[in-house]
Amino acid sequence: MALSPTLNPQAVLVEKEVTMPTSSGTVEGISLDANTMVIAAGAIVTEAAAGSTAHTFDLSIGSNDVISAVTFQGVAVGASISEPCIPQVVGSSADTLDVVSTVTGTGTAGKIRVWALVADATLPRAADEVDRDQI
Repeated sequence: MALSPTLNPQAVLVEKEVTMPTSSGTVEGISLDANTMVIAAGAIVTEAAAGSTAHTFDLSIGSNDVISAVTFQGVAVGASISEPCIPQVVGSSADTLDVVSTVTGTGTAGKIRVWALVADATLPRAADEVDRDQI
């Protein structure tokens, strides 16, 4: 028996454009509610970076990488950036999906639109709408 959307919420795509740093550091990305599971994530280049020797980044929740060591330097505008994803669940407090950059040399910042496919991972769920929702 299938659960109603109230009992079985669907995954949603969320996104945020961020300005990349010109030196190694962290930029706050997408805000995530408590008990949210990040199923997949990536980025699309909206403004290319130039000048630095190398620029890679991770998408992380705290110290937990969702994707890691993604190359940003030299990637063209409009290009999709993604790597195999390690799904992560936000704990009991809200958090953010951050861009953690490692930059060699100094260049222009550039911008990316970070995206994440997320779902509510709150448990337990109870069938309480109508009889059809009984588990």
